[in-house]
Amino acid sequence: MILIANIGNTNLNYGLYGRRILASGYSPIHPLTSEKQALALFRSLLKKRGLDDIEGAVISSVVPEKTPVILSAAEKIAQTEPVLITGHTDWEFDTSAYSGLLGTDRLLCCSAALQKYRPPFVVVDFGTATTLNVIDPSGAFAGGVILPGVRTGLHALTASTAQLHDIPFSEPESVIGKNRTECMLSGATFGTAAMLEGLVRRIENELGAAVSVIVTGGNAKAVIPYCDFKVHYEPELLLEGLAIQSDRLKTVSRKARME
Repeated sequence: MILIANIGNTNLNYGLYGRRILASGYSPIHPLTSEKQALALFRSLLKKRGLDDIEGAVISSVVPEKTPVILSAAEKIAQTEPVLITGHTDWEFDTSAYSGLLGTDRLLCCSAALQKYRPPFVVVDFGTATTLNVIDPSGAFAGGVILPGVRTGLHALTASTAQLHDIPFSEPESVIGKNRTECMLSGATFGTAAMLEGLVRRIENELGAAVSVIVTGGNAKAVIPYCDFKVHYEPELLLEGLAIQSDRLKTVSRKARME
């Protein structure tokens, strides 16, 4: 069984993998400042499932300052050095069209989606940032779009205006808000859905082909009901991508031992 975890800007998403994802959990990343705290999370998940046989760990991260803490805790649990997925990881699809820094979370989601859907498609990850990641008709990573996440946009709005204040995120009752809170919720949800609809249409125009839309991420459920086209909701896509990397690493290791 393998411990898998992604260190995101808002949450640590972690789970246990053995032929399938056996358990998973989320925890806010910013309060996690010590190996002891991370160990407690991992051990709690193991105890909940009645499991303890961990043979390795596969970790990805987009928050460099948190990486050493999680790696150290993962090594204690697995009793072997964890594998860290990086931009230099050998992906099973072509990423050469993209230059510069590319978040491993985006690639892991695309990797998992390629196991389930035929290209072309767009993977939309509703996290701290909302990302659209495009797999072209040949199965290559074509690039994408990055925009503020649903809650990130709300926080930025309240931080930059004198008369708007933080509000609890909830489902809007209508597009036309009757007070400031309703107006903000409408903008966050209907506005994001409309923006997604427009971006997908433009991506299809550039590709010259219709695309499937695969949606994941913590804020996905808040936006999906307001989209006017079919979406495929995959809540554990990121962990599934880590599981695929775990399987690939096992295969490479077996081949190396045979040679």
